[in-house]
Amino acid sequence: MTPRDELKALLAQKELLIFDLDGTLFNTLGDLAPAVNYAMTQFGLKTHSNDDVRTFIGNGSMNLIRRAVAANFIDVKLVRNFDKVAAVLEREGYSEESIKEIHKVYSEFYWEHCTENTEPYEDVVELLQRIATVNRSGNCARNDKNRTERNENHAGNNGSCAASFNRNEDYAECDKNGAQPVNCVATKSAKVRCAAMLTNKPIAPAQKILEKFGLENSFATYLCGDTTPERKPSPAGIFEILRQTGIAPEKAVMIGDDTPDILAAKNAGIDCITLFEGFGKAENLLPLEPRYTAGHIKDFAEFI
Repeated sequence: MTPRDELKALLAQKELLIFDLDGTLFNTLGDLAPAVNYAMTQFGLKTHSNDDVRTFIGNGSMNLIRRAVAANFIDVKLVRNFDKVAAVLEREGYSEESIKEIHKVYSEFYWEHCTENTEPYEDVVELLQRIATVNRSGNCARNDKNRTERNENHAGNNGSCAASFNRNEDYAECDKNGAQPVNCVATKSAKVRCAAMLTNKPIAPAQKILEKFGLENSFATYLCGDTTPERKPSPAGIFEILRQTGIAPEKAVMIGDDTPDILAAKNAGIDCITLFEGFGKAENLLPLEPRYTAGHIKDFAEFI
C-alpha cells in the first residue's frame, strides 16, 4: 500500500475527488447478490455465493448478469474475460434479448430491495458531509435547490444525475458573504475541495441509496451508468465532471476499487487511488500497476 505520507501529499494537491459507488462508498453486495440469485432462479440457473457475485461486479449491471449466467457454464475465474463470456453465452444459446430479459427481472428485484443490506464504508458518510456542509447559509443554499430541480429532470441534464455548478461563479458569489459553496470545502490554502461521483450503477438505485443515507445533496455533480456519456472504463464521464466543475485534470483524483475505475482514470489522464478492500480483487487490480493504493477510504479520510 502507498505510504500514508505519500497519500497525504497527493490529496493536498487535489481540488476534486471523484468517487465510485459500489465497493467504494457503499458495500452493496448484501443486496446485489440476492437480486442476482433471484434472477438466476427465475430462469432455471444456479445461484452464486456472495464472493462469486463480487467477482461479477464491474462494468455495469448488464455485464453483471452476463457474468452470472456465464458462470453456470465456465469457471468463475474466467468471467472477467469479455471474449470468453460472449463465446459461452453464444454457445449456450443466450442471445442479447434473453440476457435483457434476465436483467429486467434482476433490476426490478434489486430496485425494490437495494437499501435493505447496503451500508456505507467506514468514515464515508462523515467525510462526504464534511465536504458538503461547511456552510449552508445565504446564497450557497441555492445549490441544493438547483440540484433538486435537476434530479427531477435528470434525463434532460446532459447525462448528469445531480446539479452541476459553475465553480467560478458559485465560489465568487458565496465568497462575498464570507461563505463557501455548499458542496465544497475551502482548505487553509484557499483551495476549493469538491466531491463528485461516477458510477456504472443505474440512476434509480444509486439515488435511492444516497437518499437513504442523506447524501443526495453531497456532491457537486454525479453521473450514473444510464446518464453518463459512456460507462467506465471510458474517460467520458470524468471529462464531463471536469467540464461541469471547471477543475483541471491535474487537480482531480479518482477513488475506486475496481478495474473500470483505474482504467477510466488512466484514460482521462488523472490520478487514481485504488482501494484493495472493496469489490475488486488483487489478481485483477495488480496487473494494472496502480500508482496509489490503500485499503479503503478510512485509511486516508483524515487527509481530506
